[in-house]
Amino acid sequence: MDVSAFPHASSQVSDHIRASITRRPHERVGPFLAAFDPHSTDIWRNYAVPDDNARPGRPEVAALVALFEQHNRTPRLEYVPATAPEVESALTAAGFTVEGRPPVMVSTPEVTLTPRSPAGITLGFATGDRELLEAATVQHVAYGQPEPAGPHDVARLRATVARGGLVAVARDAASGTVVGSGLLARNGPPGTTGELAAVGVLPGYRRRGVASAVSVHLAAAAHDRGVRLVWLEAAPEEERIYLRAGFVVAGQKLWISLRDAATPVTV
Repeated sequence: MDVSAFPHASSQVSDHIRASITRRPHERVGPFLAAFDPHSTDIWRNYAVPDDNARPGRPEVAALVALFEQHNRTPRLEYVPATAPEVESALTAAGFTVEGRPPVMVSTPEVTLTPRSPAGITLGFATGDRELLEAATVQHVAYGQPEPAGPHDVARLRATVARGGLVAVARDAASGTVVGSGLLARNGPPGTTGELAAVGVLPGYRRRGVASAVSVHLAAAAHDRGVRLVWLEAAPEEERIYLRAGFVVAGQKLWISLRDAATPVTV
């Protein structure tokens, strides 16, 4: 399917990111909205987004950096550059470095997804706290988080479900162990947009199609529940997995940070 089939994807994704930040501890500084996780210095949970069509000057960028330093976090942004094309040059002029430009990949009910069916794996959804902790534990292991999953992770996933989102789990059918997980986060009016994220698989179960199966399971279930646009951002090593599963590239995100700031960096 041609990318032109999704003319509003960039603005929809941008709106979704901003809505997700407003549901977390956040602060506004100039044309930026910044989210901070009080439980983690992980750069993926502490970042800012600019307003659409923002044109920040040096004082606004300096204020943003100061805010991150006040929270002892790495100054960092994740956003859709097509919706704020003048922001990147203002950031790089202040010393920010581009980390990556991951593709924004999408599916809609009209997209044909091709699910994988890994042998010996069953798919389901987590709803209770025990299952949510199992899902969070897989995500921590898969993404190399130094601390074990805890109550705040369960609370975060519980809130995702309470907002109409989904937390998927893949189990080893023989042992019952959760070996893969992922989530679909919904923000904004029902039936609009959902983000597919945090798909992780335990090391011993990788390269068997588990991540692909979890992703399609989440996207298909979201579409069945009325979500029109499901989007994700793919790391370089993941893009082929999602392309093979049927997701379509419909835009690009920007990851950019000030790594020489005197703040911790946790990847």
